[in-house]
Amino acid sequence: MQVAQEIKLNNGFNCRDLGGYQASNGLTIKRHQLIRAGYLSDLDSADQKVLHDYGVRSVIDLRSPMEVMRYPDHLGGIARYLRISVSRQDLTESTANLRNLASQLNDKKAGFQLMMRSYRQLVVSTEAQQAYHRFFKSLLSATPGGILFHCSSGKDRTGVLTALILMVLGISDEVVKADYLNSNWVSAVRINNRLNGAKLVSDNLAYLQSIFDLSIVREEYFEQMLSVINNEYGGIRPYCQGQLKLSEGDLTKLKELFLE
Repeated sequence: MQVAQEIKLNNGFNCRDLGGYQASNGLTIKRHQLIRAGYLSDLDSADQKVLHDYGVRSVIDLRSPMEVMRYPDHLGGIARYLRISVSRQDLTESTANLRNLASQLNDKKAGFQLMMRSYRQLVVSTEAQQAYHRFFKSLLSATPGGILFHCSSGKDRTGVLTALILMVLGISDEVVKADYLNSNWVSAVRINNRLNGAKLVSDNLAYLQSIFDLSIVREEYFEQMLSVINNEYGGIRPYCQGQLKLSEGDLTKLKELFLE
Protein backbone atom coordinates (compact mmCIF):
# COMPACT_ATOMS: atom_id res chain seq x y z
CA MET A 1 0.00 0.00 0.00
CA GLN A 2 1.23 3.48 -0.85
CA VAL A 3 2.40 5.68 2.03
CA ALA A 4 2.90 9.43 2.08
CA GLN A 5 6.33 10.70 1.11
CA GLU A 6 8.40 11.74 4.11
CA ILE A 7 10.17 15.10 3.95
CA LYS A 8 13.47 14.73 5.79
CA LEU A 9 14.36 17.52 8.21
CA ASN A 10 17.39 17.81 10.48
CA ASN A 11 15.38 19.17 13.38
CA GLY A 12 11.83 18.19 12.58
CA PHE A 13 9.94 14.92 12.26
CA ASN A 14 6.76 13.24 11.03
CA CYS A 15 6.74 15.60 8.05
CA ARG A 16 4.87 13.97 5.16
CA ASP A 17 3.33 14.99 1.85
CA LEU A 18 -0.22 13.65 1.42
CA GLY A 19 0.10 13.91 -2.34
CA GLY A 20 -0.30 10.78 -4.42
CA TYR A 21 -3.09 9.06 -2.54
CA GLN A 22 -5.80 7.93 -4.96
CA ALA A 23 -9.42 8.89 -4.36
CA SER A 24 -12.49 6.80 -5.12
CA ASN A 25 -13.13 8.82 -8.30
CA GLY A 26 -9.75 7.77 -9.72
CA LEU A 27 -8.08 11.15 -9.18
CA THR A 28 -5.07 11.58 -6.89
CA ILE A 29 -4.14 14.20 -4.32
CA LYS A 30 -1.78 16.78 -5.78
CA ARG A 31 1.79 16.65 -4.53
CA HIS A 32 3.47 19.55 -2.72
CA GLN A 33 0.07 20.88 -1.59
CA LEU A 34 -0.98 19.23 1.70
CA ILE A 35 1.79 18.46 4.18
CA ARG A 36 1.45 17.21 7.76
CA ALA A 37 4.16 17.53 10.41
CA GLY A 38 5.20 17.63 14.04
CA TYR A 39 6.51 20.73 15.80
CA LEU A 40 8.64 23.23 13.87
CA SER A 41 10.24 25.07 16.79
CA ASP A 42 13.73 23.61 16.26
CA LEU A 43 14.11 24.17 12.52
CA ASP A 44 17.46 25.49 11.34
CA SER A 45 18.10 27.46 8.16
CA ALA A 46 18.72 24.25 6.20
CA ASP A 47 15.34 22.86 7.29
CA GLN A 48 13.64 26.12 6.39
CA LYS A 49 15.19 25.94 2.93
CA VAL A 50 14.03 22.33 2.49
CA LEU A 51 10.44 23.32 3.23
CA HIS A 52 10.57 26.43 1.07
CA ASP A 53 12.13 24.52 -1.82
CA TYR A 54 9.46 21.86 -1.43
CA GLY A 55 6.85 24.53 -2.03
CA VAL A 56 5.54 25.28 1.48
CA ARG A 57 4.03 28.77 1.46
CA SER A 58 1.54 28.56 4.35
CA VAL A 59 1.88 27.02 7.81
CA ILE A 60 -1.13 26.31 10.02
CA ASP A 61 -0.29 25.71 13.68
CA LEU A 62 -2.87 23.55 15.48
CA ARG A 63 -1.27 23.77 18.93
CA SER A 64 -2.61 25.35 22.10
CA PRO A 65 -1.76 28.97 23.01
CA MET A 66 0.60 27.77 25.75
CA GLU A 67 2.52 25.49 23.37
CA VAL A 68 2.85 28.28 20.82
CA MET A 69 4.11 30.69 23.47
CA ARG A 70 6.68 28.24 24.88
CA TYR A 71 7.82 26.74 21.58
CA PRO A 72 7.10 29.14 18.69
CA ASP A 73 7.56 27.92 15.13
CA HIS A 74 10.98 28.79 13.72
CA LEU A 75 10.12 29.50 10.09
CA GLY A 76 12.56 32.23 9.18
CA GLY A 77 9.94 34.05 7.16
CA ILE A 78 9.58 31.29 4.56
CA ALA A 79 5.79 31.04 4.82
CA ARG A 80 2.59 32.74 5.88
CA TYR A 81 1.75 31.67 9.44
CA LEU A 82 -1.74 31.02 10.81
CA ARG A 83 -2.64 29.64 14.23
CA ILE A 84 -5.84 27.59 14.63
CA SER A 85 -5.82 25.95 18.07
CA VAL A 86 -7.74 22.66 18.11
CA SER A 87 -7.88 22.72 21.90
CA ARG A 88 -6.71 24.88 24.78
CA GLN A 89 -4.66 22.00 26.16
CA ASP A 90 -2.31 19.59 24.40
CA LEU A 91 -2.91 15.88 24.93
CA THR A 92 0.79 15.51 25.67
CA GLU A 93 0.47 17.82 28.66
CA SER A 94 -1.12 14.80 30.29
CA THR A 95 2.40 13.37 30.43
CA ALA A 96 3.24 15.93 33.10
CA ASN A 97 0.15 14.92 35.07
CA LEU A 98 1.16 11.26 34.89
CA ARG A 99 4.70 12.14 35.93
CA ASN A 100 3.32 13.57 39.18
CA LEU A 101 1.67 10.20 39.82
CA ALA A 102 4.54 8.07 38.54
CA SER A 103 5.25 6.23 41.79
CA GLN A 104 1.58 5.69 42.75
CA LEU A 105 0.07 4.84 39.36
CA ASN A 106 -1.12 1.22 39.26
CA ASP A 107 -3.42 1.13 36.21
CA LYS A 108 -1.47 0.09 33.11
CA LYS A 109 -4.37 1.27 30.94
CA ALA A 110 -4.45 4.83 32.33
CA GLY A 111 -2.68 6.34 29.31
CA PHE A 112 -4.66 4.23 26.84
CA GLN A 113 -7.99 5.21 28.35
CA LEU A 114 -6.95 8.85 28.41
CA MET A 115 -6.16 8.70 24.70
CA MET A 116 -9.46 7.00 23.91
CA ARG A 117 -11.33 9.77 25.71
CA SER A 118 -9.19 12.41 24.02
CA TYR A 119 -9.88 11.04 20.54
CA ARG A 120 -13.59 11.20 21.21
CA GLN A 121 -13.20 14.82 22.27
CA LEU A 122 -11.23 15.59 19.11
CA VAL A 123 -14.38 14.65 17.17
CA VAL A 124 -17.26 15.84 19.36
CA SER A 125 -16.03 18.98 21.14
CA THR A 126 -17.36 22.28 19.88
CA GLU A 127 -13.90 23.81 20.22
CA ALA A 128 -12.33 21.21 17.92
CA GLN A 129 -15.19 21.40 15.42
CA GLN A 130 -14.88 25.18 15.19
CA ALA A 131 -11.13 24.81 14.61
CA TYR A 132 -11.74 22.28 11.83
CA HIS A 133 -14.23 24.68 10.23
CA ARG A 134 -11.62 27.46 10.25
CA PHE A 135 -9.00 25.07 8.91
CA PHE A 136 -11.07 23.93 5.93
CA LYS A 137 -12.12 27.50 5.17
CA SER A 138 -8.41 28.42 5.23
CA LEU A 139 -7.70 25.69 2.68
CA LEU A 140 -10.42 27.09 0.45
CA SER A 141 -8.98 30.60 0.55
CA ALA A 142 -5.25 29.85 0.81
CA THR A 143 -2.71 31.63 -1.33
CA PRO A 144 -0.99 29.49 -3.99
CA GLY A 145 1.60 27.03 -2.72
CA GLY A 146 1.94 24.16 -0.31
CA ILE A 147 0.07 24.20 3.01
CA LEU A 148 1.80 22.59 5.99
CA PHE A 149 -0.25 21.94 9.13
CA HIS A 150 1.12 20.62 12.40
CA CYS A 151 0.75 20.18 16.14
CA SER A 152 3.41 19.01 18.61
CA SER A 153 3.91 15.35 17.72
CA GLY A 154 2.04 15.49 14.44
CA LYS A 155 0.05 12.39 15.34
CA ASP A 156 -3.15 13.19 17.28
CA ARG A 157 -4.58 16.61 16.41
CA THR A 158 -2.74 16.52 13.10
CA GLY A 159 -3.65 12.85 12.69
CA VAL A 160 -7.37 13.43 13.17
CA LEU A 161 -7.39 16.45 10.88
CA THR A 162 -5.42 14.55 8.25
CA ALA A 163 -7.98 11.74 8.41
CA LEU A 164 -10.79 14.26 7.93
CA ILE A 165 -9.06 15.80 4.91
CA LEU A 166 -8.38 12.44 3.31
CA MET A 167 -11.93 11.21 3.86
CA VAL A 168 -13.37 14.44 2.44
CA LEU A 169 -11.21 13.95 -0.64
CA GLY A 170 -12.53 10.41 -1.08
CA ILE A 171 -9.58 8.36 0.12
CA SER A 172 -10.54 4.90 1.41
CA ASP A 173 -10.69 4.22 5.16
CA GLU A 174 -7.99 1.56 4.74
CA VAL A 175 -5.54 4.05 3.24
CA VAL A 176 -6.49 6.75 5.77
CA LYS A 177 -5.76 4.35 8.63
CA ALA A 178 -2.44 3.30 7.12
CA ASP A 179 -1.39 6.94 6.83
CA TYR A 180 -2.42 7.54 10.45
CA LEU A 181 -0.49 4.52 11.78
CA ASN A 182 2.62 5.47 9.82
CA SER A 183 3.32 8.13 12.46
CA ASN A 184 4.79 5.36 14.61
CA TRP A 185 7.43 4.53 12.00
CA VAL A 186 8.49 8.04 11.09
CA SER A 187 8.50 9.13 14.77
CA ALA A 188 10.33 6.09 16.13
CA VAL A 189 13.35 8.05 17.39
CA ARG A 190 11.17 10.58 19.18
CA ILE A 191 9.05 7.84 20.75
CA ASN A 192 12.17 6.02 21.96
CA ASN A 193 13.62 9.23 23.42
CA ARG A 194 10.38 9.93 25.23
CA LEU A 195 10.33 6.46 26.77
CA ASN A 196 13.97 6.75 27.83
CA GLY A 197 13.12 10.02 29.54
CA ALA A 198 10.19 8.37 31.32
CA LYS A 199 12.48 5.64 32.65
CA LEU A 200 14.58 8.30 34.34
CA VAL A 201 11.46 9.43 36.22
CA SER A 202 10.23 6.02 37.40
CA ASP A 203 10.47 2.30 36.71
CA ASN A 204 6.81 1.83 37.59
CA LEU A 205 5.48 -0.41 34.79
CA ALA A 206 2.02 1.17 34.84
CA TYR A 207 3.57 4.61 34.40
CA LEU A 208 5.88 3.47 31.59
CA GLN A 209 3.04 1.71 29.75
CA SER A 210 0.90 4.82 30.01
CA ILE A 211 3.68 7.04 28.66
CA PHE A 212 4.09 4.57 25.78
CA ASP A 213 0.36 4.72 25.00
CA LEU A 214 0.47 8.52 25.03
CA SER A 215 3.50 8.57 22.73
CA ILE A 216 2.24 6.36 19.91
CA VAL A 217 -0.77 6.00 17.65
CA ARG A 218 -2.89 2.87 17.87
CA GLU A 219 -5.48 1.29 15.63
CA GLU A 220 -7.90 1.56 18.57
CA TYR A 221 -7.52 5.35 18.63
CA PHE A 222 -8.26 5.56 14.92
CA GLU A 223 -11.27 3.27 15.20
CA GLN A 224 -12.58 5.35 18.10
CA MET A 225 -12.48 8.46 15.92
CA LEU A 226 -14.02 6.72 12.92
CA SER A 227 -16.80 5.04 14.91
CA VAL A 228 -17.88 8.36 16.45
CA ILE A 229 -18.01 10.02 13.02
CA ASN A 230 -19.94 7.13 11.47
CA ASN A 231 -22.19 6.03 14.33
CA GLU A 232 -23.02 9.36 15.94
CA TYR A 233 -22.99 11.69 12.95
CA GLY A 234 -23.80 9.38 10.04
CA GLY A 235 -20.46 9.55 8.23
CA ILE A 236 -17.93 12.07 7.04
CA ARG A 237 -20.24 14.12 4.79
CA PRO A 238 -22.99 14.66 7.42
CA TYR A 239 -20.29 15.39 9.99
CA CYS A 240 -18.67 18.02 7.79
CA GLN A 241 -21.96 19.62 6.82
CA GLY A 242 -23.70 19.42 10.20
CA GLN A 243 -20.84 19.90 12.67
CA LEU A 244 -18.15 21.69 10.69
CA LYS A 245 -20.64 23.89 8.81
CA LEU A 246 -19.14 23.16 5.40
CA SER A 247 -21.47 23.43 2.42
CA GLU A 248 -21.79 21.02 -0.45
CA GLY A 249 -20.03 23.65 -2.53
CA ASP A 250 -17.15 23.77 -0.04
CA LEU A 251 -16.66 20.01 -0.22
CA THR A 252 -16.77 20.04 -4.00
CA LYS A 253 -14.28 22.90 -4.20
CA LEU A 254 -11.84 21.09 -1.88
CA LYS A 255 -11.77 18.21 -4.36
CA GLU A 256 -11.28 20.61 -7.25
CA LEU A 257 -8.40 22.31 -5.46
CA PHE A 258 -6.48 19.29 -4.26
CA LEU A 259 -7.24 16.41 -6.65
CA GLU A 260 -5.90 15.90 -10.17
